[in-house]
Amino acid sequence: MAVIDLPDVPHAEEHGDHAGDHAFAPEFKDGYQRFGIYLFIVGDAVIVGSLLFTYLYLRGLNIQKQWMPNGVHTVSAALNWGIAACVVLSAIAVWFSESALKRRSGGFSAFAFLAVAIALVGAVLQVIFMRDIPQATNSVSGVVQVHGAYASAMLAIGGSNLAHLVVLAFLGIGLLIRAARGRVTSDKWYQARLVRIFWVWVATATVITAACTTIFSSSPRI
Repeated sequence: MAVIDLPDVPHAEEHGDHAGDHAFAPEFKDGYQRFGIYLFIVGDAVIVGSLLFTYLYLRGLNIQKQWMPNGVHTVSAALNWGIAACVVLSAIAVWFSESALKRRSGGFSAFAFLAVAIALVGAVLQVIFMRDIPQATNSVSGVVQVHGAYASAMLAIGGSNLAHLVVLAFLGIGLLIRAARGRVTSDKWYQARLVRIFWVWVATATVITAACTTIFSSSPRI
């Protein structure tokens, strides 16, 4: 039987760690985790891209003038961009928290807490945003529901944004808890970087979404 030689992977013992703390050396574990977060972002980008494609596709078709029926209004552009601003500002706060952690300059917890607070404000604005989506009473069933393709698409996009904001707040709170327990320190800041990478992606996606839904609101097929 042929024997396959596998490359030697440094274990924690070679770096002075306790045997039960890590299966692999910290730099190898960090590399795997970054690869995982990049894969997760790719998958999330597919979902966000699909939602935007659906929005633009329905807007372009405007079948039976149902993109934005009579009496339907667009969602507040100020509210839309306000949510995007919250995500961007929270991403900046996360970036500062990571920098403070790596520089050992203090302020990590304050910036992380600020990021969580801003993300929660964005989540509240997102709920208000979703409540502002046009609704109408169905003439057949009598049920109040979103009215038109625009409203349906915006409801799906709003749900996606809200889910992102909740995840960001969860990650920020997780960082604060782990820092309080000594799991995230100036010597072990890798998880803070993973959170920052995902946070920046969400901020980018939110700005792109806000731009698309604000600039391209009216259908070219009137």
